[in-house]
Amino acid sequence: MSAGEKDGRPPAPGAPSDEPISLEKDLERLTVPERSLFEEAGATPEALLGTRRANPLSVVVEALKMTSGLVAIVAFGLAGDFFAGDLGTITKLVLAAAAIFAACLLLSFAVWRARTWELTAEGVRLCWGLGWGPFSRRSLTIPYEHIHTVSMNSSLLDRVFGLLTLDLDTGAAASEGDASKISGLRAGEADVLRAELFRRKRAASGQTGVGEKDVPLDDAPAEGRPLATFSLAGRELALAAASQMSAGSQALALVVLLVNGANQLIEWGLLDVVGRGDELMAGISPVVVPAVLAFLAVALLLGAAVSFVVNLVRYAGYRVERFEDRVVVEHGLLSRSSRALAAGRVQYVAVRQGIIRQLIGYAEVTAQVVATPGEKDGEPSGSVLLHPFIRVGEVDAFLAEVLPDCAGVLGSVELGRLGPVARRRAVVRAVIWWPFATAIFFGVHWLFGFSGLLESAAWLLEPLLVAAAVLSVVLLVGFVADALRAWGAARYGQTARELVLVTGGLTRLTVIAPRARLQRMEVRANPFQRRAGVATLSVRTAASDADGLDLRDLPADAADELLSWYRPRA
Repeated sequence: MSAGEKDGRPPAPGAPSDEPISLEKDLERLTVPERSLFEEAGATPEALLGTRRANPLSVVVEALKMTSGLVAIVAFGLAGDFFAGDLGTITKLVLAAAAIFAACLLLSFAVWRARTWELTAEGVRLCWGLGWGPFSRRSLTIPYEHIHTVSMNSSLLDRVFGLLTLDLDTGAAASEGDASKISGLRAGEADVLRAELFRRKRAASGQTGVGEKDVPLDDAPAEGRPLATFSLAGRELALAAASQMSAGSQALALVVLLVNGANQLIEWGLLDVVGRGDELMAGISPVVVPAVLAFLAVALLLGAAVSFVVNLVRYAGYRVERFEDRVVVEHGLLSRSSRALAAGRVQYVAVRQGIIRQLIGYAEVTAQVVATPGEKDGEPSGSVLLHPFIRVGEVDAFLAEVLPDCAGVLGSVELGRLGPVARRRAVVRAVIWWPFATAIFFGVHWLFGFSGLLESAAWLLEPLLVAAAVLSVVLLVGFVADALRAWGAARYGQTARELVLVTGGLTRLTVIAPRARLQRMEVRANPFQRRAGVATLSVRTAASDADGLDLRDLPADAADELLSWYRPRA
């Protein structure tokens, strides 16, 4: 982790003054010169007055986005004719692409003409709809005080044209969809608009002088410099990407892609294997085991490489800045993202460690906020990445600069551990499925043998059954190991104002939840737990994601103590 002067800003309090070599920032500028997400575009506050529309360039951008998907579908449908030798397919595809683009351009222009936004005294007013039939004119006003986070995103195509989208998240129902988005903004215009939204939010919440909300934009107080700035140097960026690799999931995706591709080649007649299963297996049976092992090894290596590149692109250009009333997090090389969250809206802080990061002593820090259910940039929309790669021992110091309300907790809280009975119950939960899976496996094996399928398609079914048996044993061992690690890592405790829970095995999660943000705490015990003297603690905040807020089989007296802490009596 490094903090210091960046883009002319002063170094964070107590941070080293040396500026890291920002390789990812240089790459970003080379990719889209002078059009990156945070380049100044000469915007002024006066440009926000009145009814506004998206930049006209957004008409072309949206038309290209719609066209690309539709053309891909048409190309996939014509692929069979192309592989059959029909070169006229190319002409058909070009004509279809031109017609689709023209239709999408007209539709995009109509949507652009109908969609407007305006800053009013009550909130942001967004209008859309063509005004006839099912596309009737609609409007939505978002009060400033209800805005929790403001995300500023730019896809690769948007960045080519220098455009951005602001997503105003109030935590309302998902039915709002894209209604709360302001798209087609230039870089400087989006930055000024976001700052103005938070200025009016402060005024509406009573955090500034009376009447500031109605102060003209040109007389508004200047936006202050960040109080703290953190970024990742090149070496830390590479380690962050490498330590977060998910080779298994990427390898599985590659295998599925290869299988689907082979199936499509069979349908197109380019790969003839129908009725030749026994012949093919007889030819490759001497090398089937080495071939399978080699294929899995190559798939895992490719999966690790793909995962590393994806994480590198995702974390590139990372920077977090704290202002007086908000925290702004930026990251991403190709698809750039910037999220500004109101510091007072954070429900809890989560410190996450995968198995690799547990070994090297690093973690990822996120803040949980109230947000519309869904995903943003591959993450739950309510989860805001604060730092992707930080030493566990430096988390308290980092939070002291970025979220002071949650600082100093990990270094001062006394944490309790689960007893031996919790270990026994965790192992039972991990293995209880295996006898049923084994019975189903033998049942399927008998059914195949009884029906004659095992003999007629032995070349396919026997390897699959053996693989299923091996997989069940591997899963059993993995689940037991994860249960034991989760039991050994589980902790619970509280300070005067915060609750701390540590859960998870292969992925460890430490949650810091202020008591003022807890909306519900429940202690429950089934008959088996009551007999063992343990209980389950369940905690909820206003955030939709409840990951890490449940702890099983802690001592019943400790659970009652936490419940008394949550609702203190005189």
